Amino acid sequence: MGNMVLRRSGKAVPKSNQLAESSPISLSLVLLLFFALVDSTIAQVDTTISQQESQSVVLPCPVNSQKCGKLHSLNWFKGDARIAAMLLGDSNVTSVNKEFDERVTVEQNPYRLVIKDLKIADEDIYLCDTTFFIPEETCDNFNGYRIELRVLVPPTEVVILDAKGDRLENGRIVGPMQERQSLKATCTVRNTRPQPEVSWFRGTKRLTTYSPTHDLINGLYTSTLELDWQLSREDLAQDFECRVKSAAIQNVTLTKFSVDLQVRPTSININGVKHHTVQGSKVVLTCDIRGARPAVNLTWYNTTTIISSDENEITEIRTKSLEKSDGTFHTQSELIFNATRFENDRVFRCEAENIVLQINREKPISSALTLEVLYPPVVKVSPSDIIANTSEIVLLNCEYVANPASLTQVEWYRNDDLVNVNDTTHYKGGNSENVALVIKATNKEDIGNYSCQLSNNIGKGTSDHKINLDVQYAPTVEILMIPKGPVKESDESNVTLFCNVLDANPSVLTKVRWYANSTLLKELPDCEETREDLCHIDPSKLLLESIGRGFFYNYSCEGFNAAGWGPRSEEKELLVHYEPGPATLSHFPLVAVKKKSVTFSCSVDDPGFPESNRFRWLRGGRGPLQDIVTKDWTVEPIDLDNRSNYSCYAYNEGGKGVMATVSLEVHAPPFFIRNLPQYTGILHTSPNATLTCRIECVPRCDISWQKDGVPIERNDTRYFVKEKYMDASPATGDFESMLSVLHFNMPNWPDSKFNIEDDNANYTCVSTGNTVGGSIRSRTYFGIEYAPENTTVSEKIVYVQEGTIPGRVICKSRANPEPSYDWIFKNQTIANGNALIINTAMTRNDNGTYTCLAYNKHGNSIAKTIIEVQFKPRCEIERQEIDDQDTLICIAYGNPIEADFSWSIKTENETDESLGSGKKQNSDKSYYILQTDYAISRTYRCVANNTVGYGSFCEIEVAEQLAWWQLWEKNTLIILVAAILGLMLTVIIICCIIICICRRRRRQDKYLTEVPISCIQSKRQVVFTGGTVVGTWRV
Repeated sequence: MGNMVLRRSGKAVPKSNQLAESSPISLSLVLLLFFALVDSTIAQVDTTISQQESQSVVLPCPVNSQKCGKLHSLNWFKGDARIAAMLLGDSNVTSVNKEFDERVTVEQNPYRLVIKDLKIADEDIYLCDTTFFIPEETCDNFNGYRIELRVLVPPTEVVILDAKGDRLENGRIVGPMQERQSLKATCTVRNTRPQPEVSWFRGTKRLTTYSPTHDLINGLYTSTLELDWQLSREDLAQDFECRVKSAAIQNVTLTKFSVDLQVRPTSININGVKHHTVQGSKVVLTCDIRGARPAVNLTWYNTTTIISSDENEITEIRTKSLEKSDGTFHTQSELIFNATRFENDRVFRCEAENIVLQINREKPISSALTLEVLYPPVVKVSPSDIIANTSEIVLLNCEYVANPASLTQVEWYRNDDLVNVNDTTHYKGGNSENVALVIKATNKEDIGNYSCQLSNNIGKGTSDHKINLDVQYAPTVEILMIPKGPVKESDESNVTLFCNVLDANPSVLTKVRWYANSTLLKELPDCEETREDLCHIDPSKLLLESIGRGFFYNYSCEGFNAAGWGPRSEEKELLVHYEPGPATLSHFPLVAVKKKSVTFSCSVDDPGFPESNRFRWLRGGRGPLQDIVTKDWTVEPIDLDNRSNYSCYAYNEGGKGVMATVSLEVHAPPFFIRNLPQYTGILHTSPNATLTCRIECVPRCDISWQKDGVPIERNDTRYFVKEKYMDASPATGDFESMLSVLHFNMPNWPDSKFNIEDDNANYTCVSTGNTVGGSIRSRTYFGIEYAPENTTVSEKIVYVQEGTIPGRVICKSRANPEPSYDWIFKNQTIANGNALIINTAMTRNDNGTYTCLAYNKHGNSIAKTIIEVQFKPRCEIERQEIDDQDTLICIAYGNPIEADFSWSIKTENETDESLGSGKKQNSDKSYYILQTDYAISRTYRCVANNTVGYGSFCEIEVAEQLAWWQLWEKNTLIILVAAILGLMLTVIIICCIIICICRRRRRQDKYLTEVPISCIQSKRQVVFTGGTVVGTWRV
């Protein structure tokens, strides 16, 4: 095939499969296209592409130019219809079917078809048909490239419906349902593409079901799969899952539900006692029921009787149900009781059922166990009561039941004491061969309650009831009194005498004889016609009414019963207590004195019975005082509380006697309640001043005032006195007192104030005596106080050398009270007291003013001293030009400032050559003028000394003569340099301005001149901003 030249038209390619109106196409090309179309109908799909609806998809068209040559054109077919074409050449032309114009684009490099907004109708087999100018023999793409495009639409929902058509939510539990019941459900997958695969699973097992149905509507499938499953125990705790698998979804879609499946129990078993148990042992019977859902209801039976723990507190039923992993329940019930003989050979049965058995009308499942109980003998004795006289024969019967029945031991007890049945002279029987006991001849010791105890291999059994054997005999009595103790006459109480039986049978007395001091008082009952009230009474009681002193007797009694009169009891005395007579109270002294003692005495004429030696005391009507019971009471010390009424009375077990009362009068000697302080200070300018004195004194006393031992007259206008007689104060314990206040009448004093020198004095408060005490007095020193003044220091200036300790400085000031002192340096307190003592070596920083602050409560005053710290001078050397001479200046820094100087030159052998003291113009400076004829380097040294001593050397290296600028002073040199720099800056600015002006003028001259330029036969008009057209510019 020869070369072809194709021309592209400006029109799109029509649907008639013609590319364009151009030059004739060769016959070989037409044949090639025909065979390509025929081959496309039978060729296989090269690749499959799946994409979600509404997404974009890219269909590739692989073109191998190396194998097939240059590509001429490319056509895209959807099924048999061409939807796009591309003609390649000098100008590429692409044509797309109008139906797909907005969604389909054809791209090259690489060649591919892009479909946007993918729709279900786009699903088809797409053919990429390529045409080459001169196909190579190695080309294997004559049949085109086929792509199967699948449009994926995920399901809108996967839903499970029950048999009624109701929707089951994912994870829902259905039921309850019973085993063997049919489970029906439908799984529906709606609106999906491609056709999904739907299946039912139970756990990991795929269930056998009908085939699913698929409905295709508008290109979307709705698939339905029904489930009809007969439930069994295997479905317990399993999920029924509808699984949907489709290319439209990445993972398998799973929707599930579970069934609340109810199943019958599979087994029941009862265990607990293997062979037998013993009475009293705890029996635990366990009933296990497995495999049921829901859990079973369980019932225990004793033979045919239902066992309930509510009706029997001894029996306990514990039931619990545990859910297993398969959803069934293991129900375990424990029947707990203590074994008794009544459970022997009884059948215990456990029955269980749940709702499955009830719905199917099946019998409950059950399991049974027969219990054998071994128990000790159960004993019964008879008769219950036996009354016999002494020396009679008595038979005591004993019957029993037991498992095992053979006895190992027989024992009889009287009043819980073991009976010696081996005493054959008194007893017969009472053994395993003859259980009954015979008493051959009764006596007093045989009275009691008899019980029988039998034993077998299991244990012992004792009769619940006892035989009461009663043997009658005459009574032995004693007399009892109620109340037991002595009786108080003041109570007018009654005493009951009892004739108490100590030993008798029968114990009830039918008659009693009463004796007083061995004389018969009465025999009761007394049934004579005149005393009918004493006929029907208890003869063992005798009532004594309103006991008084006349009932002092020894009482006794004797009793009578069916056996006759018994012996008379021992005598018992009846004691009667009565109170002492009226009391008499006296005290010494008759008038009590404060802080001293008084003794009270209390006495009675009739001591009462028992005789009284105890007394009760009262004070102020309060009491009695519990800690004082003696006849005499001494009170000390006497104070205000003792001014009261005092009472006493005697008492004993019979009561208390009549009380006696006296009133105690108490006097107080003069005593200071408020005395004068040892010192009284007053500011000399104070407008008011008083002295107060308060003296306790009963009877009343008077108070006077003295100054320096001289009485202050009442007509002295500098003073006036106010007095008041104060009442007693129970709160403080003070008696009546005299209060006196001495007032200083300041307006009548010179200058209305105190004189700090003359008015200091001793003032005394003096009282008169009274009947119980003498005069007392109190003195105070009346001091006139004032703030510190005339403060001075012992040294105004203190000179001290650095490194040494200065002497002390004493500060003095006049004040009352005495002042305190602080030493202040640089606003800090450095010492206390009037002496400034510095114990550390001084430094030059310690130089300054030290202030002494004297102060008291009325004010302060200061004085100052200066400490001069002197130290050796240090020096510095400067080099300057003074009066056109090169000069060295040595400056000294020391205290004192006045210093002497010494100049020298340091030679090569480290020795000094003296140059003298130099020229001294100031006290702290020395000048040395350098010679002008030196040409070598020299080291000049200077040393300064003052009154403290020599300082250290300072030196300067002089290399050569100074340049002219080095001879100037530093300030002059700075001014000169600044002037030079300013001048240079001014010159630079002027030069910059000139340069800018010149460049601007030069630029203007350039633009205003016609300049010819050679270029390539092209003329363009040039217009300058701000100017006019001046010529042409050739480019």
